[in-house]
Amino acid sequence: MNVRGLRLFRLVVTTGSLSAAAESLSLSTSAASRLIALLEAELRLQLFHRTRRRLTLTAQGEVFYREAEHILAGFDEIPRIAGDIRSGAQSQLRLVTGPRIGQGLLAPALGLFRKAHPEIRVSVDMQSRFGIEGIVGTRVYDLGIISLPVAHPLVDIENRGLFRVRVEAVLPERHPLAAKASVTAKDLAAEPLLGLWPGQRWRKQIDDFFGSGGVRPRYAVETRSSLMACQLAREGAGVALLDRVCAQAIDLRGLAMRPLEPERWMLFGYVHQARQPLGANALAFLDCVRAVLERFREQSAENAASVVMVSADTGA
Repeated sequence: MNVRGLRLFRLVVTTGSLSAAAESLSLSTSAASRLIALLEAELRLQLFHRTRRRLTLTAQGEVFYREAEHILAGFDEIPRIAGDIRSGAQSQLRLVTGPRIGQGLLAPALGLFRKAHPEIRVSVDMQSRFGIEGIVGTRVYDLGIISLPVAHPLVDIENRGLFRVRVEAVLPERHPLAAKASVTAKDLAAEPLLGLWPGQRWRKQIDDFFGSGGVRPRYAVETRSSLMACQLAREGAGVALLDRVCAQAIDLRGLAMRPLEPERWMLFGYVHQARQPLGANALAFLDCVRAVLERFREQSAENAASVVMVSADTGA
């Protein structure tokens, strides 16, 4: 595979200019144009539409870039990786996570990590679950934090549990259901729900809860973002479903959280390639994650009841 052509392709997309991309690689514009043509021939894809003034992505080019962007970005890390190997240093930690758990848990954990390890450069990629499952098989990331289990069709992925968290209804504090200690599927049957799009793992868990209670949920708003659903609950648009750890990413003032009855729990943990043992930076970061969770549990009896730490040996 033409690695230089792939790097050039990414640069053309990110800079929006063939000449700027060519200059970054010390190529003439004509040489860069030939390199793109060779790449297209090798891939048997038309990546760009060509006009006199610029290149624009074709539909095939857009799909190729979206699917391969994380691989292409990794090429830029090769010189740094080689330098780290030569010096014996580990100067970077590369994380991948979802928006919900990333903002609610990883952000405070990274605050602790940075104070203890200011010399370590950290990159955090926020992806959908589908995106994470597609890329955890690559070596672009050292560690993934996500709800378990996670699998990859070609690569053995190690799944290790960190904590279980209870699912709760998120509603305005003056809502009639806020007076209850817990809420059932039947309690929520008449409520407009603020949920994730069909097919997402969290949505499947919630639909299963309603199904087991003999209730067909009524979704008023469907979104890809649990955090947006909670913001909508504050605005009185309906009832959202989340957990207390992820809910730390939003302003909870004016909102109440009530556990489901019967209880529903989600397992969160970390993933990495089975053949790639965790490095010292990843292990140190996991210590910070556990410290944040323990601190969270100590804040209130409700927090302690909603989060249960699990052994690092717990798989999925």
